[in-house]
Amino acid sequence: MQRKKWVALLIVLVVFAAGLCVEFVSGAYDELAESPGFSWDENIVSGSGTDKIVQLFVNGVISGEQNATGMPSMSELLSEQLRRVEEDENVKALVLRIDSPGGEVVATDELHTRILHLKQLRHIPVVVSMGSTAASGGYYLATTGDSIFANPNTLTGSLGVIFNLFNYSDAANKLGVHQFAIKSGRFKDIGSPSRPLTDPERQIFQTLVNESYNKFVDVIVKGRNLSRQRVLEIADGRVYSGEQAKRLGLIDQFGDLEEATRYALSLSGSPEAMVVRYTDQLSISKLLLSMKQYWSNPDPLGLTRVLERNGSPKLLYQFMP
Repeated sequence: MQRKKWVALLIVLVVFAAGLCVEFVSGAYDELAESPGFSWDENIVSGSGTDKIVQLFVNGVISGEQNATGMPSMSELLSEQLRRVEEDENVKALVLRIDSPGGEVVATDELHTRILHLKQLRHIPVVVSMGSTAASGGYYLATTGDSIFANPNTLTGSLGVIFNLFNYSDAANKLGVHQFAIKSGRFKDIGSPSRPLTDPERQIFQTLVNESYNKFVDVIVKGRNLSRQRVLEIADGRVYSGEQAKRLGLIDQFGDLEEATRYALSLSGSPEAMVVRYTDQLSISKLLLSMKQYWSNPDPLGLTRVLERNGSPKLLYQFMP
């Protein structure tokens, strides 16, 4: 009997302590969330002096969505890093390391515009270094570079737009499941997965895809100084190796990140410079936010987000085998 009392008391203490942790995490995160902007540390990779060459990294799918823990999106983080470059007069060149299959059309275009704004404002060279993959939206961003470096085996290209729609109407009919849409206009439920896509609906979506595709072509024409006809010939959605991309004029030189950085230094006009990278100081807040999400989130695996993403189609500049 005495043992059971101690066990019960221990359980009460554990629950009480857990409650205090949740309260602390929520309060601490709320304070951090109210702090304006982001904070970054500068890690010196090499070199010396007061002038700087900044290396920024575009890794993974380009998205404007927060991740499952509620932390800022890649697009937000990169935008903040670019803002820091803008404000630092000691930055004399930017190296953009891209290892990405692309992503959302809007997020990609916003980042592209942000980089062009930086170049116009600061008049500093931008050199692109491609990693294993710099395809579709990854290449879209690469067109901002004054020079593009890649490995002969880099996967790039995939120049185009994709818009995926899911349809389960045949399966639903077999199961006797029906969905009825009460709508204000004939196209209000356009793309519904519960019924076949009509020809007029398909044409509407194709028009949207064509508009984004034409914007992509324009970006390549301007960024790579190629004729529109030439870009239309090669922008059929296929992927290219770095070797093929160089022959097509899509990249300039073979080389790794270090070689791209040395070239950026040569364009900067500085005899020497520190090569720096930004690391964010939000590691504590990330931990606190993750804990808060874990304790308060009824869907810690993020399954709801996955279902919502599949149910909310987007125009994508993305390589999707």
